[in-house]
Amino acid sequence: MKEWLIRIGCVLLGVILTLSTIHLKNLITDTEFFDTKAEINEQDSIDEKTAETDSNADYDLEAKLKYQDMVDKKATPAPTPEEPTPVAEKQEEKEDTTEEIIPPGSIRSAPVRWIEDYPSINSDMTIEDKLQVRSSYDETMAVNAFDKMVIDNSTIDFSKVKITVLGDSITAGSNLDDGEKEEYNWPKQLKDILGCKEVVNLGIGGSTVSCCVDHYPMCKRWADIESDSDIIIVMGGSNDMLFEDKWQFGEIEYDKRMTVGTFCGDLDDMLSRMEWTYRDHNDDHYCKMLYINPPSTILNDAVYAVDPGNMVQQRSFAEAINTIAPAYSFEVIDMYNNNILNSHDPDINAKYVYDGIHCNKEGYTIIAEHVASQIIQRIEQ
Repeated sequence: MKEWLIRIGCVLLGVILTLSTIHLKNLITDTEFFDTKAEINEQDSIDEKTAETDSNADYDLEAKLKYQDMVDKKATPAPTPEEPTPVAEKQEEKEDTTEEIIPPGSIRSAPVRWIEDYPSINSDMTIEDKLQVRSSYDETMAVNAFDKMVIDNSTIDFSKVKITVLGDSITAGSNLDDGEKEEYNWPKQLKDILGCKEVVNLGIGGSTVSCCVDHYPMCKRWADIESDSDIIIVMGGSNDMLFEDKWQFGEIEYDKRMTVGTFCGDLDDMLSRMEWTYRDHNDDHYCKMLYINPPSTILNDAVYAVDPGNMVQQRSFAEAINTIAPAYSFEVIDMYNNNILNSHDPDINAKYVYDGIHCNKEGYTIIAEHVASQIIQRIEQ
């Protein structure tokens, strides 16, 4: 009996091994079973590339829609039948052969034709509002896609235009190697993008707007700008916010801000003198003046955190620039509230603004393209 039980057990074991072998053979011949993991890994890689491509496509689509909207708004409507030109007026126009005399210092004498009523502040929302919609990285990529489209479609001739830029280390091109600084600082890239006759870079590292901290203050250096400049650009305030307390910041309100040695007072005095020199009493040359409100940076947060009861946050400096600059013929390119290259965004910090304030080559290119786009939009196309 025992031998029979052993034989039956051996038979059952053989059956089990046979069935297992057949099942294993089926698995081996089933390519889907072994390829599943590889396909999943490959699909993950494809999905990542697709997501990046889709993101860029979204930026490009948004740029195209925004550009088309800009073109539609600027399109000149055709004359309506209800407003015909009288025959007598047409005859007078034909007979008037007198050459119009254009004053040398007027806007019509400029090498390019500027839009006189271009909005001074080109941000329709505050930086806090922008951050509720999307990150600085997404905002920067979307704006940059639009800027490139404006540049690519521009037919404006800048070959006779001279630009002078007054600024600090961001203008000087700090954070670049010595060999790259002259080639990739954003004013140099602006010259290459627009094809200007000349771009003079008066950027000095550490320069403040105010003289309350004697760091090569712009309120003293502005007189170095030559009067034959067609476009004057000021980009300053990043260093002021690192040094100045509430007293040194001053007051934004007009009747309180005239205190020399404060940011608001020196900014007001500098811009008013520049308007008087380069606009009101520059009879032989027309000059357009722009002020770039610097991007938001993490360095101001560190300074403010040391003494929050006494130091001033960057939003106050941005508000002062947006209030004071337009009062003296300066149109503002508001990179602060536009949320461009905001180094509080880890992606921006990692890809474009390594030290929290200065850009790499690609970051300075984004600034140059944005300034170029803003200049082009301020000119009649």
